[in-house]
Amino acid sequence: MSQQFPDVIRVNCGELCKSNVCTASEINLLHKDIGYITANIKIGYLKFVADADEFPIRVLDLLQIAAYVFCGDRMAYRGKRDNVDFVSWARSFEYHIPVLDFGFWNSDDTKIALNNVLTFMTGDRIYSFVFYQTDKNPAEILNKQFSLFSGEYQNICEAEKTDIILFSGGLDSLAGAVQRLNEHPDRTLCAVSHKSNNTVQHTQTVLADALKKQYDNRLQHYSFECCNKDGLVSRDENQRTRIFLFAAIAFSLCSSFGINSFYVYENGMTSMNLSKQTDVINARASRTTHPMTLGLLCKFFKLLDPDFTGIKAPYYNKTKAEIVKVFSTYGIESIISSSVSCSSTRKKKRQAPHCGHCSQCIDRRFSLFAADLDEYDAPSYDVDFIKEFPDDDKNETYQKIYATLRLANLEEIPTQYDFISEYPDEVLNIMRYWQGSDNAEDKVTEIYDLVCRYGKSVLKAATKMRNEYDDITKPVVKRSLLGILTDREFFKSPIAQRVESIDEFLNKTIALMFQSENPKNEQDLNDKIEAILKGHGDFTREYPALQFWRTAYKPDHAQEHLLIEAKYIREATTPSKITEGIAADMTKAPLDAGFMFVVYDPSRQIPDNEHFISELESRRKECFVRVYR
Repeated sequence: MSQQFPDVIRVNCGELCKSNVCTASEINLLHKDIGYITANIKIGYLKFVADADEFPIRVLDLLQIAAYVFCGDRMAYRGKRDNVDFVSWARSFEYHIPVLDFGFWNSDDTKIALNNVLTFMTGDRIYSFVFYQTDKNPAEILNKQFSLFSGEYQNICEAEKTDIILFSGGLDSLAGAVQRLNEHPDRTLCAVSHKSNNTVQHTQTVLADALKKQYDNRLQHYSFECCNKDGLVSRDENQRTRIFLFAAIAFSLCSSFGINSFYVYENGMTSMNLSKQTDVINARASRTTHPMTLGLLCKFFKLLDPDFTGIKAPYYNKTKAEIVKVFSTYGIESIISSSVSCSSTRKKKRQAPHCGHCSQCIDRRFSLFAADLDEYDAPSYDVDFIKEFPDDDKNETYQKIYATLRLANLEEIPTQYDFISEYPDEVLNIMRYWQGSDNAEDKVTEIYDLVCRYGKSVLKAATKMRNEYDDITKPVVKRSLLGILTDREFFKSPIAQRVESIDEFLNKTIALMFQSENPKNEQDLNDKIEAILKGHGDFTREYPALQFWRTAYKPDHAQEHLLIEAKYIREATTPSKITEGIAADMTKAPLDAGFMFVVYDPSRQIPDNEHFISELESRRKECFVRVYR
């Protein structure tokens, strides 16, 4: 597929497809052959009822829509994670789908609810839908055993005594299943899973079988298949819409057996997924189980069934370290090693179940160390980030560990007020759907308390890791957790770290650049600095134009959230004039941007560098002034 970025991506589904070819601007999704056109995706639905004619056609439509949205999401390229302008990260979709209950799906209320939940959970711009009336009932095809359905004929017995949960095979959902089976010995548990690949399916099956054996067959495992067929390569593996597919299957089971709610077990910090780094523009922080995602899903499902009461998230106010203690509470620690949390299983070099350096692996290890359960987890990691992690693209592993430690240390949010100031939009969205107190002030206190408890658990884990792994007879590897802890890098903001790096090579190059002849003017100075910066990253010159209040401001140089201004002090220029110029520039840019002022002072017009720098840096957060000669 071409990696272009169209304004709108059209997705043709099922019988509407005239081809099985997927391009950047048009995706065709077929779950079964149509004449000479062969299927390119697999969708396996459960048989929910014995008599297909009695199954609501609206719910059959939902299953197909959710499957198409999931597959379409994976086939649409987002662009590189390090794109400076983020143009391609958020996409726009137009799905063309045949449905049985055309009147319901074609209503404005339904389309708006679909768009609201999908755009929030994915960070995309828009999900529009064009529905077409069809008379091809999937239930009738099911009875004839066509390829649309997987042929898994299963039923839940005694539905009124059954709870439905989403079951991924990770620590949180596994802990939720264990806790529920122990606390409700008179009830059965229906665990809903997704067959995405053989490795994940094997993990889920092993865990389900272990729970069945441990708890007298009170767990039933319902798994379904939705993936590409051989030869169709996914273009994006974020799988932001997977929760929509998951929830649609769970809701369908609820509808089939008269159950009005289902459970999602995910720790509160992962669900909130606060922006740990400055490059999470356009929802790079996942919102899979965010309180607002679950709330919007619930609103959408109520349109399908007004009796649906909600999606319950029992771990909404728990840290992962608190959750995993469930295993020791019920004496089932040995099952921990069978769970898999990794999101990058395809990138592993060895046969270990975890890559060891994705965000999920990092969170898993910190939580198990904090809960003193790490001995039940090893050895299961391809990379041991405590001892050494790879020098990967854009130093991503370092950034993930650094961001985790920085958030845990509450560097930007030492007080509740700072927390609200740092994350105003995020806190507001969480509060709207928070399951705790109804009082706004109490909600903020509960949310901030969760963040603080998370921080304590991470720092406890880091301390334990250092105590167990640090060998004073050997040098510390810089690219390791031990190296980060030794250097205390997590005390510095990402902007401060980048300024340090830039300052280091400017100190070496500016003096050499102008050792024979000073720059002609400030324009010439900027030309030379541009050449230096270009050799050390994707810096732009006088771009982008930043709109702040009523003025448009173009910094001399920029890299994401760091703006760089160059100032040339000549003999006729007084330090006070430079101070005034820098102060004026500070007022032109958004307050969430970092500022670095490169001041070239060859004739030493600034008598006291320290005073000059400190006076200016005190005027603005994340402001750095550096003087060169």
